[in-house]
Amino acid sequence: LCKIEAGQLRFALKPYVMKDVIREVVTAMEPLASRKQLALVCRIPENLPAAHGDQRRIKQVLLNLIGNAIKFTDVGQVAVDIILDNDRFKVSVADTGPGISSADQVRIFDEFQQAGRSATREKGGTGLGLAIVKRIVELHGGTVGVESSLGYGSIFWITLPTIVEQQVGGP
Repeated sequence: LCKIEAGQLRFALKPYVMKDVIREVVTAMEPLASRKQLALVCRIPENLPAAHGDQRRIKQVLLNLIGNAIKFTDVGQVAVDIILDNDRFKVSVADTGPGISSADQVRIFDEFQQAGRSATREKGGTGLGLAIVKRIVELHGGTVGVESSLGYGSIFWITLPTIVEQQVGGP
């Protein structure tokens, strides 16, 4: 986070295949979901276009979002979906966890912030993961958000341009 805030995070922009990135992250997270007896569902259309961006940082974002969904979900499933919308990838991570209050939704992407529920505090973490996700996505020219209701799970989503030639605010 310090590197991002100081403007020292430089992306390694190169071609990548988004469906391979998602499959790799989901495969890496399957043991964690399995230990909690959660279904980890992944839906990827076959016709996704070639992409250009920082594959390593995109993996970091997806690992964080999927890891959080698994960490905060005790029963049910985590579902990862991607669609193409006007030359932008839209990736969503939906869970059947406890959900997030509207008051907490407005601040969870801020540094050192977590949802205010005691169950959240029991799960641990620094409150930096979603702040880093937000910054990396925005440096790619994308957006991030959440839809949630207490008792009904959460859907975290990101949008990313399929082609990133230069990081936002970069040289």
